[in-house]
Amino acid sequence: MSEGQKKKRRKKHYLLRLIIIAVIIAAAGAAMHLSCFDVDGVAVIGNEDIPDDEILHLSGVETGKSIFDVHPLIVKHRVKKNLYIEDVNVVRKFPDKVEIRVGEKKGNAQFIMGKKYVVTDNEGRVIDISDEEMPVTLVENIKLSEAAVGDSPVVKEKENLDKTLEFIKMTDENDLFFKKLKVEKNNVEAHIYDELVCVGKYGDLESCIMSGTLKSVVYDLYQKGIEKGRISVYKNDYCFFTP
Repeated sequence: MSEGQKKKRRKKHYLLRLIIIAVIIAAAGAAMHLSCFDVDGVAVIGNEDIPDDEILHLSGVETGKSIFDVHPLIVKHRVKKNLYIEDVNVVRKFPDKVEIRVGEKKGNAQFIMGKKYVVTDNEGRVIDISDEEMPVTLVENIKLSEAAVGDSPVVKEKENLDKTLEFIKMTDENDLFFKKLKVEKNNVEAHIYDELVCVGKYGDLESCIMSGTLKSVVYDLYQKGIEKGRISVYKNDYCFFTP
């Protein structure tokens, strides 16, 4: 066989491979849009406060559209436009189901700005500005001058703000909740109820919380139905309750 014939044969084989690849791609494209791959159900999992409808609307996933048109990364980006959503995982369950698993971001603290309540997360970013008080710790002694959703609030007492947010984060990690809080320099005044307050030095309270001692005292008062009085916290995790 001459060299010219060999070249023609290789060219034919190359063209044949291109045709086969093109046919496969066309067949795959057609198969991807068969009705059996149309999205028939979208499940939203893990949300507690954010309605399913809002997450579905943000996702852009529609029933009746091909499951291959659902791109997990794009859906994730869309859903996270809601600042109360921290984590998103999108799973395509072939042939026709989609799961959107979300982890919600919880409010960490709230501050008063004029007649508004500004809610921040654990990182100190504003996630909501509300006309009504929210069920998170109210910081009474820090006033905000500016706040915008998605940004850190503007305050004069930046160091005190950071210290306060760190304190609230610590209490949350140790399964304690304070309704109202004042952190001024090294002194803390934390309300468990409106008339049951815990006071002490920042370092003493931190130690008492981390050791679990304060939690035990609060739980004991709860068991006894006591919602009024003063818990004074001192060094070495010593707590003294005054009715």
